[in-house]
Amino acid sequence: MALSTMMIVALLAGGLSACSGQSNADQSRPSSLNVYFNDPLAGLPLMTDLKAQGGQLVPALIALLDSATKSLDVAVYSVSAQPIMQALEQACRRGVRVRLLLERGTFHGQPFPSCVQLQLDNNRHLMHDKFVIVDGEVVWSGSTNWTEAGLYFDANNAIQIVDQAVARAYEAEFTQMFVQKKFGRQSEDNNQERFQLNGTPIEIYFSPADHPEKMLQQLIEQAKSSIEIAMFAFTQKDIFQALLAAQQRGVTIQAIWDFTGLAGCQFSKVDELLQAGIGTLDADPGLLHDKYAVIDDRIVVSGSANWSASGLGTSPSGANDEDLLVIRSAKVAERYRQNFDRLYQDALRYQADANEPPRVEIQQFGTAGNGTALVSWRPHKMGLIDRYEVCRARSSAGPCEQRADLPGSAWYYVDRGLSPGRRYFYRVRSRSAGQWTGYSNEREASVPGDLDLCQCRCSQHSAYLCQSAPLPCALRLDFPPIFNHYFRRSVQPQRS
Repeated sequence: MALSTMMIVALLAGGLSACSGQSNADQSRPSSLNVYFNDPLAGLPLMTDLKAQGGQLVPALIALLDSATKSLDVAVYSVSAQPIMQALEQACRRGVRVRLLLERGTFHGQPFPSCVQLQLDNNRHLMHDKFVIVDGEVVWSGSTNWTEAGLYFDANNAIQIVDQAVARAYEAEFTQMFVQKKFGRQSEDNNQERFQLNGTPIEIYFSPADHPEKMLQQLIEQAKSSIEIAMFAFTQKDIFQALLAAQQRGVTIQAIWDFTGLAGCQFSKVDELLQAGIGTLDADPGLLHDKYAVIDDRIVVSGSANWSASGLGTSPSGANDEDLLVIRSAKVAERYRQNFDRLYQDALRYQADANEPPRVEIQQFGTAGNGTALVSWRPHKMGLIDRYEVCRARSSAGPCEQRADLPGSAWYYVDRGLSPGRRYFYRVRSRSAGQWTGYSNEREASVPGDLDLCQCRCSQHSAYLCQSAPLPCALRLDFPPIFNHYFRRSVQPQRS
């Protein structure tokens, strides 16, 4: 079976009932648990095969939304992808009640169907959930934002549980936010947390009220043999210390850390973990947006929460609204291990393969009269690449109207002075030993709204990185010392 189809579904048959013994006698669908992954790597190198990139996750999500007959209660950080908008429109036409809670900062006037009851969050941090409750008996959660990037370009996973008791727990959390307007530290611990699936324990924690950091730290402290982690952002110091202690007592720890999660956060623990020999940086063409761990080949921890102080509710300044699920099942753990291995092996291969075209991302920023595009790509090992060339075209796959020649140590290019109303298309290639690779995936930029720029902070470790200042305040460029050390290593970490 091909790997892209292996990472599809873990179906656990049998009745899922709450430990409290509440009846699900009127449940219309068989109780089940399924896990899904998208597959951005399937679209390489051009990233134009959205069907393949969506893996089994996208069709499963659309099918779930299309199955609704009564209600859709949605709490998702960001929603904008056209297939989702169409599914919500169709739900409206069927007479389904649709309530939608969004993170305020991600709402930019996108036109939702008129029947959608839209609420924006009131959390000074983030409403970072990614769940929907369907007809009061199905829950979908995980790491996936309902955007084009989240569905097709960023590595993500999802968990679907059919059970009224689990749905009631999520409904209580949804009601707190949507109806009672309680977010972050105002939220209360009013939901059941422990459930059973034919003897397989499932736990559901909402942050910050349920204090998921305590559960996560305990699981790491109890790990006996192995931990695999795929994580976008990691700043929580107690979890960091627990991982170091686990490594010291002989637990094998492998991890994939998102490259931009390291680059963009001054509080990231990833650089210290890399120095300790824990993990490798990802090579996904989008974000490594997963937030999961597999412990001792039998426990899966996943959900919306990054292992950050805000995500796990321990930040002194406030807490996100999040969920975290613990599934104690060797079958489910194996599916996550398959996904982890695919991402991990791809990262190692990409970093060491000079013939692999760069993998490109883009961010856009506006100024008073023009725009700026920040084109970035995943680095190879230091010294492997001689030069990078950034091509800017007027049309998709069109001839280069402008070329930028950069040294092999580069990992981004800043293009300023973009004209309002124009579209720009960027692609990158690299040269090693006199040979050019093919071009990367193409990314498009256009001039958005105004956003002030600021000077980046230079340091002895980022002389090259800062030579293109000023850059947007949102991007941290004073890379930690581990950056150069990491990509100069002659031997990459291997899975044991």
